Amino acid sequence: MFVDKTIERETKFKELVESTWIQFPKIGLSCEKEISYHKFYCKIQTIISLKKLSEYLGIPIFESGPHTKYYLELNSPNNFGHYHPEFPKKLKAYLLPAKNNQTLYTITLPIYEHSIQNIAREFFIVYQKLDSNPKFFRKEADRYLMLVEENRLDPYYLDRFILFLYPAFTDNEDPEESSRFIYRKGDETIDAQVVKEIVGFWIRRKADGTDVEFIIGLVDLLKLYDPIFYQNRTVTTSN
Repeated sequence: MFVDKTIERETKFKELVESTWIQFPKIGLSCEKEISYHKFYCKIQTIISLKKLSEYLGIPIFESGPHTKYYLELNSPNNFGHYHPEFPKKLKAYLLPAKNNQTLYTITLPIYEHSIQNIAREFFIVYQKLDSNPKFFRKEADRYLMLVEENRLDPYYLDRFILFLYPAFTDNEDPEESSRFIYRKGDETIDAQVVKEIVGFWIRRKADGTDVEFIIGLVDLLKLYDPIFYQNRTVTTSN
């Protein structure tokens, strides 16, 4: 009997995604020591390698960077992974199986609230502030990319963003030259080290051109599991 390998591969991956959602709190317990999204990378790597994920999706995960087929190099001092432009699109197609499955939604909602909600919100909050000043966002991405390409990226470069969510954050001491951002009261309570890591993630995504697809996927996640938060964050506000 002829078996469509593509359908078989997609079915297996969908099953893996569903089981990962359900088992997520129990996966990679040793990864709890990691901060921010590094914890998620660590957990996911305990159940699937980059090579296998690439096979499931039918595309390479990265176009360039320090990562191998089997391992994510998150501490490279002079390079970073440039995601394949189709990667976030592929993820969107698979990573929210509860969207059309009420039973699975009921099971996974408390898992989201316990294990994923905080970091999802933090990613969105940081992106919102970056995106409130597109000129600054683009400039920082271009600068980061240039420093990497010229092998001049300081290992502590992102420390300048530790206070990024504070209302007084500025990239220039001259009030006339400093960048302006939308600020929401309370955002500065997010752990500064986490903020720094997430700013770095979004700057790299702006640099490799995948930021839009990643934020669309994040919005889909929030609309499904965290709609009140999303609605409150997207109402019109002023500085």
